[in-house]
Amino acid sequence: MKLAKRVFLKLLWILLAFLPQYVGAQDKLFNISVGGGFDDLIYTQDMGRRYVGGNVMLEGQYQQFFSKKLGYAVEVQFTYLSAGCDFKDIIEKSFEERDEVSYGNLYEKQRFFQIDVPVLLYLRLKINCRSQFFFGVGPKFSIPLVSKFEYLTESFGDGNNINTELLDVLSDRVNEQNEKKWGNIDTEILIFSLYMDIKWSYVIKNSWMLHIGTYFSYGLNDLASNHDAQFGFDNKSILNATITGKVIPICAGLKMGASFPLQRKGRRIAYDGF
Repeated sequence: MKLAKRVFLKLLWILLAFLPQYVGAQDKLFNISVGGGFDDLIYTQDMGRRYVGGNVMLEGQYQQFFSKKLGYAVEVQFTYLSAGCDFKDIIEKSFEERDEVSYGNLYEKQRFFQIDVPVLLYLRLKINCRSQFFFGVGPKFSIPLVSKFEYLTESFGDGNNINTELLDVLSDRVNEQNEKKWGNIDTEILIFSLYMDIKWSYVIKNSWMLHIGTYFSYGLNDLASNHDAQFGFDNKSILNATITGKVIPICAGLKMGASFPLQRKGRRIAYDGF
């Protein structure tokens, strides 16, 4: 992961070093998109199971091409993500098999709102005079603005009927029902990811074109800033608990939007019809 991070940072510096040579480059576009899909937080854990969540995002992108095929883009995304973790199986296994025992459940929800800044190199391919295909890849830098967790406990039975395995984690909650806890998740200030963007566009008018596509990102560093909390006692998220390992965010989805040229048609080198 460290090697990959260094490679992406070097790629970014090389790209920035060459940008002044292309200040007057043609085919400058502004793209705006909305999208959504799924996200997952990949981590090892001693108990429970993860649940995949969803994401929605709003994106504004400045895109510029050096030639008909090669270009770059810098974009800003406002992204909302969710995920979760369920401990139902662990709790059920911890109860003795007695008729009077009621089973319980513990579920933690995680919510994030962040600003993402992908910096991408793009390859553009002409399909016909009105349609184009774009493929972009590069680093993404994410700044978490809001990182919250909430966990619910429901329908717990008598603590006398619960094994010590469960008591070690939830001894102060075994007789409570429908309890809610919430707080902040301790995250890194800056999260690095590998980002990929694929989209197809179709010219509607000379002044704009429609695009649809897909996106994918894979985290390169730990989302959580620490893993030193005792889960169940410190009122901390499982992401910051000692039972959790490195947290890697993965995000994918579909998007659609519109592209607008920032130059008059006579100065553009792209394709007929746009």
